[in-house]
Amino acid sequence: MKRLLKLTCAVAVLAGALNGFAQGDKRIDALENQIRAMQQRLDKVKEADAANRPPGWLNQTNSKGLSFNFYGESKYNMTKGSDGNYFDPHRFVLIPGFKLSDNAYFNSELELEHGGVDDADGGRFDGELELEQFYADVKINDWLNWRSLGVSLIPIGSINLRHEPDQFYSVHRPIMYKKVIPSTWMEGSMGFFGDVPQMEGLSWFFLVSQGISSADFKITDSDGIRKTRPNLRAKGDNRQLAYTLRLEYDGASSETGWLKGLSGSTSTYIGNYQETTTTDTDLYLWDIEAKYRWSSGLLNNFEVIGDYANLHFTDPDAIADANVGDRMFGYRLELAYHHQMEGDQELIPFIRAEGYDLSEGSKDSNSFTDSGSKNYLTYGTYFQLNRHMELKAAVRQSMDAVNSTEFSIGVGYQF
Repeated sequence: MKRLLKLTCAVAVLAGALNGFAQGDKRIDALENQIRAMQQRLDKVKEADAANRPPGWLNQTNSKGLSFNFYGESKYNMTKGSDGNYFDPHRFVLIPGFKLSDNAYFNSELELEHGGVDDADGGRFDGELELEQFYADVKINDWLNWRSLGVSLIPIGSINLRHEPDQFYSVHRPIMYKKVIPSTWMEGSMGFFGDVPQMEGLSWFFLVSQGISSADFKITDSDGIRKTRPNLRAKGDNRQLAYTLRLEYDGASSETGWLKGLSGSTSTYIGNYQETTTTDTDLYLWDIEAKYRWSSGLLNNFEVIGDYANLHFTDPDAIADANVGDRMFGYRLELAYHHQMEGDQELIPFIRAEGYDLSEGSKDSNSFTDSGSKNYLTYGTYFQLNRHMELKAAVRQSMDAVNSTEFSIGVGYQF
C-alpha cells in the first residue's frame, strides 16, 4: 500500500513537471514570436532610414569636408514683339566646396546656361558653360581674410554678389544688373575681406582684378560695358588692373531695435578702358543701395529697396560710339509686402520702378547724340514654397515703348 502511494505521488510530480515544461515552452515560443516581430519592425525602420540617407560615397565626402550646393531657375516668357513666347531653362548651377582646414575653405561654381552648349553652328543648344567662381578663402584673424588668386565675383552691387533666385522677387534680375553692372560679372582676381573691428554688422571687401577689354566688343550705347568683360585668360589686351572696394552693413544682429531691418552697401570699381592702341579712358563705377524691412507698427512686414549705380568715363572721346557720353547709370526703387503663411511659406507682392541710361552727359570734342534711356515698371508676386523653392510671376512693362512689355513666370531652387 505504501509502495502504491509513493508511486502515485511520483507520477503526480512527474506529470506536474511535464505540464510545467509544456507551459514553459509555450512562454518561450511567445517570447520568440515577440522578438521576431520587434526585429521585423526594426528592419523596416532601418530600411526607411536607409532610403532617406545619403549614399555611402556622400557620407565619405562629408566626413572629408566636401559640400555640394546648387541653385537654378527656369522661365517662360510671353513678350510683345519679335521674341514671341518662349521657354528658357536659364540657369543650372553646381557649387562644390571643400573645407581645407578650420581656417580655410575652397569654393567653386560651375554654371550651365540656357540648356547647354553646342559646337555646331545653328545647333540645338545655344547656351554657355562657365566657371563662375574658383578660389579659396583663408582666415588670418577675426577681421582679415585672404581671397586667393582665382575667379571671383566683382563685389559691386548686391545682386552681382548674391544672385540666387530667392535674392530678388521678380522673375528676371533687376535690369540695371544687365548693362551698367554686368551681372554675372566675375574676373580673375585676388583680394582681402573681413569685418570692421568694433562695428557690429559692418564688413569690407577689397579686390584686385583684371580690367575690362575691347578685344572683341566695344563700349556702346546699346550694351554698355556688358560685352567688355574679358576672356578669363585674355592675352595681349588690357594689361592694367582694376580695383574694387566695398563696405556693407547688415543690422540683423544689432542690439538697436530699429537697425535690425536695415541693410545696404556702397562700392566702387576703378579701372581703365583702352579702345585702340592710342586712346584710353579711366572709368569709375560706383553703386549705393539700401534695404529696410519693418517688423512692427503700421508698416509691419513692408520692405523698401533702393539701388543706384553710376559709371563715369574721364575721357569719353576715347570711346568711338557717338552716343556714349561721359556717364551711364542704372536704378531701381522697389516696394514689397511680406505675407507670412504656414511654416516657411511666404507670399510677397511687389512693385518696382527700374531702368538705365547708357547715353548720358557729353563728349569734349567728338559729336554726341543722346539716344535716350530705358525705364520700366515691374510688378508681380513671389511665392516662397519653402526655403529651397519659390514660384514667381511678374510683368516688366516698358514706360518708353509698348512693344517691349513682357510677362514671365518662373520657378527657382537653392539648396
